Amino acid sequence: MNSKAIMALKDCAWCRQVIEADNKKGSDQVDQDMIELNTESEEVNFPIRTLSAKTGVNSVTLRAWERRYGLLKPQRTEKGHRLYSEEDVARVDAIVRWVQQGVAVSKVRALLDREESAENVTPATEWIEWQASLINLSRQFNEDKIEHLYQQIFSQYPPLVAFKNWILPSLEQLTVGVHARFCNAVLSRCLAGRLASLKNQHVNAPKVLITGLYGERTLWCYMASALFSDQGFACCVLPNMSSGQDWQALIEGLEPSALIAFCENELVPKSTDLITALDAWGEPVALIGASFWLAAHADDMTEIGSVKVYSEALEGVTATLERLGGEE
Repeated sequence: MNSKAIMALKDCAWCRQVIEADNKKGSDQVDQDMIELNTESEEVNFPIRTLSAKTGVNSVTLRAWERRYGLLKPQRTEKGHRLYSEEDVARVDAIVRWVQQGVAVSKVRALLDREESAENVTPATEWIEWQASLINLSRQFNEDKIEHLYQQIFSQYPPLVAFKNWILPSLEQLTVGVHARFCNAVLSRCLAGRLASLKNQHVNAPKVLITGLYGERTLWCYMASALFSDQGFACCVLPNMSSGQDWQALIEGLEPSALIAFCENELVPKSTDLITALDAWGEPVALIGASFWLAAHADDMTEIGSVKVYSEALEGVTATLERLGGEE
């Protein structure tokens, strides 16, 4: 194993240790502190992990919004643990609405304080700069700097905002070829590491199986997992299956609560049989792929029972998340 791979493993292990330690604090000491604080006030307070669950914004991003930008001002227990209220939930929701409209997170505090309306705000230009950086770094095959840029952006913004404003526009400009494939591989690895670092937070959560064929949609599988994991779902990502029959075996063995499958052209002749079989399973299913959607549409089978077929990836993933009770 080369030195870079060893360092990547160490970094991944370090991330898991930090998160596990933080969760341990949250599950023990913070709960006790919260009880003590709530006995002195009628307001119900809760730790950062609960704020994350209520808003769908991960704890790392919430801390960055507090420390770097002063967007949140949690109460503190005598031992220094953060505690939040429903007012903080509403504030985080407002922050998310602003950044989803393309406003730089560094500008949001002033907008909230002034109660500014959206039509008076100019979208941030930093996204264009970050897109250009990703494109140039991919053309230079600069893995380290892409990873650094990824960490910078994902510590400040929810995944959906980063996907819409950074990853997807950048990949569209890279089109196809070795540079696009390199970019896909690096970002897939970053998102896989993110999913691994959150695994212990979702031990008893509903499980979503996210899969594809031959690894052709690996990045999209991990992008979907980022959206679902931030909404409290456990995600099993397996992008390298070889047939629809593999998906059936995975369903039987893993017993997920839902399935998201990226369908390649090879499945088009089998679309009717696959949709029928998955509908018999009875749990929510999203089948995503342009050619597959065309075949299903021709047979009037884009929505059969628990199965829905989508032509566009982002639409399919976000619609399924909303269908399962998460927020877009």
